[in-house]
Parts: sequence; structure tokens; C-alpha cells
Amino acid sequence: MLFSKLFDRFLPPDRRFNPEALAWVAVIFTAIVMLAVESSIAVGVHEVPVALAFIVTVIHAGSMPLSMLRPLFGAIVSVIACGVLPLLGPYLSGAPWPWMVPMMITQTLIILIVGLRAHWGVALAALLASIAISAAAAVFGHIQYPESRSDSAIVNIVVFSCIAGGFYVAAVIVQQWHLIRSQLLQEQENTAEEHSKRVVVEEKTRIARELHDIVAHSMSIINIQASSAPFRHPNIDSDVEKEFEDISVSARHALTEMRGLLGVLRNDDSGQELAPQPKFSEVEGLVKKAQQAGVNVTMERSGEPLDHSLRDSTGLAGYRIVQEALSNAIRHAAESQIHIKVDSGGTALWINVVNTAGKGPTEAAKNEAHRHQGLIGMRERAASVGGELRTGWSSGGGFEVEAVLPLAVADSRKGDSDTSKSRKADSLKADPHKTSGREVLTGTGAGATAKNDTGADADDTADQSPGDERSNA
Repeated sequence: MLFSKLFDRFLPPDRRFNPEALAWVAVIFTAIVMLAVESSIAVGVHEVPVALAFIVTVIHAGSMPLSMLRPLFGAIVSVIACGVLPLLGPYLSGAPWPWMVPMMITQTLIILIVGLRAHWGVALAALLASIAISAAAAVFGHIQYPESRSDSAIVNIVVFSCIAGGFYVAAVIVQQWHLIRSQLLQEQENTAEEHSKRVVVEEKTRIARELHDIVAHSMSIINIQASSAPFRHPNIDSDVEKEFEDISVSARHALTEMRGLLGVLRNDDSGQELAPQPKFSEVEGLVKKAQQAGVNVTMERSGEPLDHSLRDSTGLAGYRIVQEALSNAIRHAAESQIHIKVDSGGTALWINVVNTAGKGPTEAAKNEAHRHQGLIGMRERAASVGGELRTGWSSGGGFEVEAVLPLAVADSRKGDSDTSKSRKADSLKADPHKTSGREVLTGTGAGATAKNDTGADADDTADQSPGDERSNA
């Protein structure tokens, strides 16, 4: 770690050393150095034959990088080399025996590596086996060379045991510290994750409480007032009574959706059945509702039927985009003319909503605190099904929303599908009056009429939640 920090100071940020790679470099370099020193001492001081000394020291020094990969196997090979090397040369009085100094250093480093890379029991076994094999070599050497002194061999083994034992304890301490630190970091991550989940749950509960106390209460008041208006004013016209009934129905439907939303916010594991989401075929009903409310909106459809080729998620995204674009045009361009074009030809569903400038934004739209949320929501819905959304000012001073939604699930040929969608949008913009089974829904107010209308009525309206807005104000 110290060398890694030292080298990092002289390297650019994108060229930092990997600690694992640095450890491998250090171990291999140390093994090469110890091979040279250990073989030289074995041949020059202990008079071991050159060939045997080189073979055994290669095995012993090679056990260092081997212990990096296979600690147990490296420890076994090193212990065998430690038992063989002292017996290859004659006994020399005054020279360290059975542990030569380079061999002692090499074996101590191997025990350190095993202690850092493997279980502490493996390193302890390597230490005890090294002491035992050196004691056996000392006994065998004393039998072979009676003139050898046993007390010097005992001192040599004790020195090795103390040094190697100290390195073993240090390795175990470092390994356990690293293990405890890893566990602590893992617990910190788990705690942070649990805290973030708890914050999300608390925030969702707070939002659900606000929706229940404010929005749901207001919708309930609207429902009660609209339902009781014919009884409180018995002399009203039938058209006005029908208008109040429509308001009451819309309010009840909004309350139903609100209850489902509150259930989701309050209980993540809720398995309750929610109301079915609207389909794209209900867009005609959405337009009729707006026309009955006095909105000057027309709609034309062309292309093939979408009964089987349109996914539920794509249909829902298209419906919500049309709903949001229509709602924004009503709020931000009062009394404007709105034209909706839908084309389902080819491999994509193309939606275009254009409105004129009208009389500008309503008073409620002028006082809205949060802006552009509706545009962001439409863009997110289009992206969720692999589509695209474009918004901007039209040439006549109004506003335009254009969405291209793929009919099929995106696969590995995503680039080709994106190209075909772009070409589809360009061709439709170049020829906006393309006819292929066109359906036109026109009208303003309660007298709206439908031409070749095949869509079923829906109970949804063009109204959005207070957070959804348009940027053309």
C-alpha cells in the first residue's frame, strides 16, 4: 500500500497502479533476488554441488510466487526444499546450520505470504512444518556428522522460529484487520441502503398523506357539489344537469385512481388489484370529453388498426402523451384550436398534437410554481417504450408535440429501428395529409361530430395533476 501511494504521486490519475499487480511484481522480484543470493551462499559457503543447489533453490524461491496462487501447495513445496537443502553439503563448523541465512529469509517471507493470502491455520501449519523439518534435518545431520554441535543447531532453529513466528503473527493481524474492515464497510453499505429505503418510504407516506388531505378532499367536495346541484337548483336546464352529471362522474373516477395511487404509495408490497390502465383506442373518448367541455379540438387517424400490433405499455404511453398535450394546450393556450394527428402505418406509432396561440395561458397556469413537469413526463413516457418526443413552437405561433413510439420491442437492431422511426417521422411531416384508412374526429363543444369514429368512449378527461405543466406559457 505504501509503494502504491508512492508511485501514484508520480503518475496521472488515469494510470494508477493496481495494488494486486504491485504485490505480484514485488514478490517475483524478491524471489529472483533470493534465488541468486541463496544459490550463491549454498555453493560458496556450504559447498553444495552447483546443479543440486540451483535446482533446490529454484524450487524454494519459486515457492514465493506459487504461494500467491496456491498458498497450501506453495507452503508444502517450500517445507520440502528446506529439509533437503541443508543435507546436500558437508557440515561446516561455524556456519549457520540447518538454516542458512538466505534460506531463513526466504522461508519467513513465504510464511508471511501464506498468512496474508490463506487461512491462518494454513500459515500456522507451514510454520510448524518448517520447524519440524529443520529439527529432523538437524538430527539426521548430527547422526551423519558426529562432530557437529547440537546446541548450535538448536539455537539456529530457535532464531528461525522466533523470526518466522513474529512474521506469522503480523500476517494474521493484518489479515484479520482487513477482514474486519471489509465487514465494517459492508455493514455501512447495508446501513446506508436501509436508510435510503426508509427515507423513500417516509417520503412516499408524506406524499400519500398530502394527497389524501388536500387533493382527495377537494375532489370529494367537487363530486358532492356536482351530484347535489340538480337537487339544489331544480329549475336548471337538462343540458346543465347533464354537465353536472359529467363533472360528478369525472370526479368519482379521479377519486378511484387516487385511491389506487394512495395504496401504492402507502404499501410497496400491496398485492391489491388496481383499475385497468387506459388503452390507446380510448383516445377518441378523451377527445370527445374535451369537445363536450367546449374545447376546439379535432383529431384524424390513419394507418392500420392497432388491436394486435400495439403493446399495452406503448398504448398507455401514447394515451398519456395525448392526454398531457391536450391538457397543457387547454391550460396554456385558452380557446386555441387543437389538432391531433395519429398515424399507425409502418413500424411505429406517430402522434402529433398542434395548438394555436389562442388567448394565452389561463390564470391558474400563470400562477403555477413548477414548470416543464408535463414535458418531462411525456418525454420519460416515450423513452420508457423506446420512443422519441419532440416539442417546440410551431410556425403559426402555437405549440407542437410530436412523438414516435415503436410498435415492436427493441432488439439488437436498435439502430435500424431508430433510423426507420426517424424516416417515418420525416415522411409524415413532409406529407401530413397522408391517407390510409383515415379517421377524422371534428367538432367544438357539445355539438361535436365524429366521422368514421371507431373508438370507444372513455371516462378519462384531459385534466392532469397540478404538477404537470407546459412550457409554452
